[in-house]
Amino acid sequence: MATSNSISSPPKPKEPRGLFSSTLQGLLERLPVRSRSIVEARFGIGNETPKTLEEIGRSYQITRERVRQVIGSALGFLSQEKAHPSIGEVVDSIEHALAENQGVMKADDLLEKLSFQSKKERGALLAFLEALSIVKEEKATKEYEKLYRLKDFSLPDLKKVIDGVKTILKEVGDALEGKALYARFKQVHGDLSEQALYNLLSVSKEIKQSVFGKWGLAGWSDIKPRGTREKAYLVLQTKNTPLHFREIASLIDSYGLQKKKKSHPQTVHNELIKDKRFVLVGRGIYALSDWGYKRGTVKEVITDILRGSKEPLSREAVLARVLKIRQVKKSTVIINLNTFFARIGKNAYTIK
Repeated sequence: MATSNSISSPPKPKEPRGLFSSTLQGLLERLPVRSRSIVEARFGIGNETPKTLEEIGRSYQITRERVRQVIGSALGFLSQEKAHPSIGEVVDSIEHALAENQGVMKADDLLEKLSFQSKKERGALLAFLEALSIVKEEKATKEYEKLYRLKDFSLPDLKKVIDGVKTILKEVGDALEGKALYARFKQVHGDLSEQALYNLLSVSKEIKQSVFGKWGLAGWSDIKPRGTREKAYLVLQTKNTPLHFREIASLIDSYGLQKKKKSHPQTVHNELIKDKRFVLVGRGIYALSDWGYKRGTVKEVITDILRGSKEPLSREAVLARVLKIRQVKKSTVIINLNTFFARIGKNAYTIK
């Protein structure tokens, strides 16, 4: 596939802090003061928040179209300044970051990678990304996020990769670990490396990676769980052991499944007790019914066990079976056996 081989990564350039803002500032000094101020306002250079064309127009009492013309002229000037000593470093830095990622990156990822969390750098980088011909901006579609790509990157190849992975996931019907996904993908697209596949999928809007590292369709609950029950189910499924509702609430937060506010333990308890997928197996401890755990009192659990047996069971056999599906004290099981069930001989029980 052309996407995997056509983008070669140049040697990693030096990336001094302030490269983009200092270079841009030096270039803008050659422009008229008003043009410079309009560019700075548009891209949020300095400590400003980026402004809209309309906001800038009101400030300078000019039309939005005139603002657009001024910015376009300034960016055209930047694109022609190839001989400036720092422009080469700017180009190398952007090219290298994209080439490391197969020639394409989600817009926010590229900005975060190169701006060092500096608003000033981010604004200047945005100006260069719009001015330089080496990089192309692609608006978000139903298939991928807003992205930047090197000019020779193949969007049709990207679509083939995304479509190929979508087909695999739909056939399996479940989220896959990265290696399992790549093993299936490689059978059809053997020329793409594992890391290259992950890099390309990072711009997809339809395919996402969960906080637990699995890849799946964006709408799947195990990729993007929405409610408390879905989040709790994913936590228990991942830990693969019964957990107290307080621990479930804590893990929902620590895994980053709850974005805006902390999970409230009592809310988790109230939600799980109403859902048949969860079984209260001890004091505040929940398991998944998929694991064979059953709802009901200890008496009801013992009744089901004895009914399912062709012959009376010893106390030890009943204890072992109950403790597999409920977390209760042995004494609780024994009290229930002696109170509600018939004992046959010295150590066998059946239903009365």
